[in-house]
Amino acid sequence: MVQPIEPTKNSVLKPEHLRRPKEPILIIEDKKENQVLLEGICKKIGAAYEVAENGELALEMAKKKQYSLYLVDLMMPVVDGKTFIAEQRKIEPRAVFIVQTAIDQTEEIIEIMKMGVYDYLIKPLHVEIVADRLEKTLEYVYLKRMEALLIDEESKELKSQLEWLNYKESHRKTNEVNAELNSILNLKTTLMQGSGLGVLTSIIDSIEKIKKEENGNYLIPKEYWDIISENQDHNKSMLKGLDLAVETIQSHLKLQKVSSETLLAILPDIVKDFENELEEKEIKVNLPVVKQTVTLEVDLNYFKIILHEIFTNGIKYSKTKSNFDIFVTFVDGYFCLSAKNNIIDDDYAKHLLHSEKKLVEPFYRIHPPVESFYQKEKFSLGLGLTMVDFLLHKHNGMFFIRNAIDHTTEIKASCVIAEVFLPIQT
Repeated sequence: MVQPIEPTKNSVLKPEHLRRPKEPILIIEDKKENQVLLEGICKKIGAAYEVAENGELALEMAKKKQYSLYLVDLMMPVVDGKTFIAEQRKIEPRAVFIVQTAIDQTEEIIEIMKMGVYDYLIKPLHVEIVADRLEKTLEYVYLKRMEALLIDEESKELKSQLEWLNYKESHRKTNEVNAELNSILNLKTTLMQGSGLGVLTSIIDSIEKIKKEENGNYLIPKEYWDIISENQDHNKSMLKGLDLAVETIQSHLKLQKVSSETLLAILPDIVKDFENELEEKEIKVNLPVVKQTVTLEVDLNYFKIILHEIFTNGIKYSKTKSNFDIFVTFVDGYFCLSAKNNIIDDDYAKHLLHSEKKLVEPFYRIHPPVESFYQKEKFSLGLGLTMVDFLLHKHNGMFFIRNAIDHTTEIKASCVIAEVFLPIQT
């Protein structure tokens, strides 16, 4: 008996559902009353599902279709739950199972967990407990699939970029710092002598036309002075950012060996720094839970700048009511920290495909500037990602940014993935 039920329109649009796999749950249960209960729970949390009355039917269904997870009753006719899990594991090694059992004994539970199941439920089933376990397991499946996808993509990315990186390295080795520094200094000169005064010149021209003389003084509308003041704030911010860029390029990094755990401990403070922007755009940041620890060689102060710039760009161009996900993977001897955001859907995103080679070019922007974020940007004039690339090079690491389509959710979404690679120290 198969009873597919599509999630309601409202459930699909909820932000938390975007962190779920798109495939249905397969309920494997022979008793009708338990089927009805589990179907109702799936409806309650807005998850699609199908039902198989025994393990044999479930094996046939799993050959024809992929499922997000298997909710398995252990005691069933024809093919029982343990046999189903063992057989399906041969075909689908990464399958995720939740088992139901009426036996609440430690020895039995240990045996169940040895089968490689993700979780277990003790009968009689309680609606709230089952709903909570299913939601957490669906999110786990989503995260594991995203991690696997990132590892695969990152491995391809590393290989495909080797030729470009070799060229970039040979190019940079010829007077590298001077080339970078001259670019920044030229920007600063241009800003001070020309473009930075452009707005001010236009405002003064307008004031000349409307000014009124009174008792030896000129009167101008308050709005014009506010514009001048705001323009001055922008100019000061841009000059400050350029000064920081010059200082960064001229500085010598103090690399030290630290654990990846120490590095990741920086993330909560970065998130806190953006709490107002996150609240305003209703963005949820999901930080990684990493059990493996490796040794890296970094300058923690400058790595905070790297993370800050990645968060700045990620949050700035994220859709409202979306997720900003941070993943950690280990690829070909590298520690990789990836940031994924669902981007504002516009024509600028189309340029991402060719963005890697332009990251070191000043003024390159994937999107136009966002005025509300200028105070958050440590570097001005779109230089944030350029400086990230420069600093990671100083760490003997790499920086990639690419567009992608998130296929792991119920609704396909355009996203951007920024990837930081650091060599693992032995």
